[in-house]
Amino acid sequence: MKPTVRRALARVAGLICPFVFMALCPTPAPAQKPGPYFPPSGEGLDKQAQRRPEEVGIDPALIDSLKGRATRWALWRDGYLVHVEGDFNATVHVASLRKTWHAMAVGAALKQGKIPSLNQKISVYETDLRGPHADATWRHVITQSSGFDYPYADYPAFKPGEMWTYSDANALHLTNALAKVYGKKGYEDGYDEVLKAAYFEAIGLRGWKASPRYDGTVLDFDLEDMGRLGLLVLARGTWNGRELIPRGFVEQLETKQTRGMKVNYNGPNDGKIPMTYPEAPYGFMTWVNTDGDIYPAADRAWAWGTGFGGNGIFWNHKLGIVFAAHGRVRDFPFPQLIEANLTGPNPLLRRTK
Repeated sequence: MKPTVRRALARVAGLICPFVFMALCPTPAPAQKPGPYFPPSGEGLDKQAQRRPEEVGIDPALIDSLKGRATRWALWRDGYLVHVEGDFNATVHVASLRKTWHAMAVGAALKQGKIPSLNQKISVYETDLRGPHADATWRHVITQSSGFDYPYADYPAFKPGEMWTYSDANALHLTNALAKVYGKKGYEDGYDEVLKAAYFEAIGLRGWKASPRYDGTVLDFDLEDMGRLGLLVLARGTWNGRELIPRGFVEQLETKQTRGMKVNYNGPNDGKIPMTYPEAPYGFMTWVNTDGDIYPAADRAWAWGTGFGGNGIFWNHKLGIVFAAHGRVRDFPFPQLIEANLTGPNPLLRRTK
């Protein structure tokens, strides 16, 4: 072969070979740690990303310590399912646990532009409200400071924002007004469609049920539903990159909102609460540990919703924890126990503030 031909073939090979090599041996993408796991829509353990405790920075001893503390429970870290005790998809009535998730629906309405502000008076929709009750805003309702229970017994009427009282009157007016925001006649008019449009459909809930009752809309959840709800608030109202609830709303929901308010722990509408704190440890229809009132030995970022019968969802966005349970959740300090068994940050992701 002539030298000139060899040189020409070498030049062609030099041009072609790199492309052949790239096709056969592509450059690997840089390794990236995944973020929280957001399960796809549907029900069942096959939708969950299950991990051993040690894989997400939890001492396996925690699982044994939690056994027997609730009838059925599940633990997640950053959306990764760590353990399930009992039936994952048995649905139960969750009583007052509903309140946190009704409050979150108000946040969704804000995000969607259906409510202009938390300072809007709820009497825009609840036109039968009179006197000081007509001045109650969405904020007053979701902080349980509307004053709807008053006057009663020896208590006078209070202006909205003056007196905190745990009351089903707030849940009733909230669901009835929010139904109208979403184009319904009231909470008895297909409230499940309101919750679907607000955020339930977006996070893939399937096992739940909404029913009208004398005190507003009540809810049934299974552990999977409770885990998805907890993950949404853990992720600051964003689900797999889509903001459903404004971050600021979520941060207020899980932070004490009752400073300077009087308090009555013996209200007439299911308002008997075994507490003596000078101010209620309460955010937006959610119990909070902002001042360490309820769990003084635990991190201040813990927040939770609970209901009669021992239904509860506890979460801590700093630690990436969601704990959902049915049965006896008020009888044990879960936050301290969980914290004591964390071995460090979750190795599966790079945490951001």
